[in-house]
Amino acid sequence: MILVLISPRQAGLPFAQWLPEEAGRLVAVTADGAPVGEGFTEVVTVPDYTDDDAVLTAAREMARRHRPRAVLALAEADVERAALLRRELALPGLDSTAAAAYRDKVLMKRYASAAGLPVPAFAPVAGVDDITDFMAAHPGRVVVKPRSGSGSTGVHVLDAPGQADALAEQVAGGSYEVEEFIDGTLHHVDVFRAEGEPVAAVASRYTGAGCLTHWEDAPLGSRNLDPADPLHERLVRETWRLIDALPSPDTLCAHAEFFVTDSGRIVLCEVAARIGGGPIPAMLRHILGTDPRELWARVECGLPVALDAVRDHARTAPRAAFCGIPPKHGRVLRLPEPPPGTTDFVLNTRVGDDWSGERYRLRKSGDFLATWVLTDPDPAVLDSRLAATARLVGAGFGWDDTDSGRYDTDSGRYDTGSGRYDSEPGRYDTDPPAPVPATSGRTAGGAR
Repeated sequence: MILVLISPRQAGLPFAQWLPEEAGRLVAVTADGAPVGEGFTEVVTVPDYTDDDAVLTAAREMARRHRPRAVLALAEADVERAALLRRELALPGLDSTAAAAYRDKVLMKRYASAAGLPVPAFAPVAGVDDITDFMAAHPGRVVVKPRSGSGSTGVHVLDAPGQADALAEQVAGGSYEVEEFIDGTLHHVDVFRAEGEPVAAVASRYTGAGCLTHWEDAPLGSRNLDPADPLHERLVRETWRLIDALPSPDTLCAHAEFFVTDSGRIVLCEVAARIGGGPIPAMLRHILGTDPRELWARVECGLPVALDAVRDHARTAPRAAFCGIPPKHGRVLRLPEPPPGTTDFVLNTRVGDDWSGERYRLRKSGDFLATWVLTDPDPAVLDSRLAATARLVGAGFGWDDTDSGRYDTDSGRYDTGSGRYDSEPGRYDTDPPAPVPATSGRTAGGAR
């Protein structure tokens, strides 16, 4: 039996198609109402998938009945849960020590720094005083973010110590960190290793402000670098150094993010022991020749994979890019058509979908309403097509700002001005909604 932990964002993935040898031997734990795909012998649901105790209790009961030989989990939220279950069940895979290092941004930077990798100056945060003390010792902008967060949620960029007071309730309890703001371009490196041998390593560059573009309601994109580009080689080398610095198993996948400064310095942002989220798997499929989630699912479950074919495809694949359109504040009035020349176009919304108020405030960097992939052997052409399709898809949406949508970062409230989008998508009668955090930085955090 294979026990699969399925986050609602992963629901519907074709696990049974990816693991045909395990037909009749797949069981799962997921959330109530999640549209789990076919092929599971038993599925147990929990009311709240963010409740660790509920998910683990359901998984342990499932394990007691079915005695799984592997635990498979693709979501960030399940990394530590799956590791704990593997330890309890004496199963192979990422263990709890490694999972903690890949989840906790303070621990991962301690490991990386001890190995000589460049990291931002950082410190754990248990209260506002820790932030102000850090800012006194490290003048300039800082980033405050959850130690184990994902999707750029809970991230704040501060310019002055006085701004920390507004975070007092949020950071109390020790679950946050503060680090110096690194001004650079955010890149990501997606790697796979099996039994100690590298399978693939793909270095890519995010567009614009990286994973904070959703603060400005702007599209997020990424394009893989040419393997012959010296920066590609440097980023890949730094990623393997990072993985060796952490208590990593011989077999793993990882999604690492690095800042590259104007001087060419590479500085760690963060790393996760999982496949990148959002449209990254769709982009990687064109580079690897297979869905990376299928690749990892088979490796994790000990099933055969044509790894040499993956290596060969990655060396000869065309350049690929993805783009995603985030929500704006309001209700969706009109949907775009797939732009010509793209693949893997996905709409994650419908007419009438309401992104006003709290839902908009709590949006994640991966909350894309539309995503797609482009391929082209010419990087310059690919960049141009990426920008053109982003404009086309963005203009295809229509919006109605249902409750005015201007977010005031000082009061934490939406104002009561007119703030109404006109009928031509992407245009406003007044200024667009301000980003949620107090100050948005160019490359302050990662997608995770």
